[in-house]
Amino acid sequence: MPEVPFSGNTVESSLQDKSCNIHSLTSSSTDDKSSILLVSVQLHVSPERSNIVLRLLICQDIITKRVIIMDSIQSRNFRGRLSPDETLAAKLETSSEKKAATTSRVNLDYYPSGSVIDGLSASLLSRCQVKNIRCSLVVSWPEFGPSVIRFVGALLKSIVPSLDVGSVNKDLEKYSSRKDAWIESDLYT
Repeated sequence: MPEVPFSGNTVESSLQDKSCNIHSLTSSSTDDKSSILLVSVQLHVSPERSNIVLRLLICQDIITKRVIIMDSIQSRNFRGRLSPDETLAAKLETSSEKKAATTSRVNLDYYPSGSVIDGLSASLLSRCQVKNIRCSLVVSWPEFGPSVIRFVGALLKSIVPSLDVGSVNKDLEKYSSRKDAWIESDLYT
């Protein structure tokens, strides 16, 4: 991706890098031998470039049955007031995800009407709708802080029970507690 600067990034994945990381996970469940791709976009992708970037993520080479997107709510796009002390999470879904709601592991209220989602996560949700792929977009507020870290960790654990989120939570809490912390992320996964 042209947006990814290589200078200043580490060889191993790090939350401080501005990068796009794709990790492959395999379910340890005996009844579910599916492969899971975890994608972490840790840089800002302008809304104008979002469609091009998502074509790299969902293309002919990467075929998926289900997508779960995690993003943060931008206060400028939310209809209503958002308190920095309050944790909020909501979801948007494709029609195929709504039809399969009995097997959904994302049990949240829907994002309020009149509020807007833009950028890479909105483009990805739209692309999944067009391609008839099951997709849930989970957005949370505030962008940083221990409450959101715990929420994201619990949500990931409910989606991928075999995932060890303990070490990731420690890194995220350490990074998000810094006063100058700013992860330029359009997606958590």
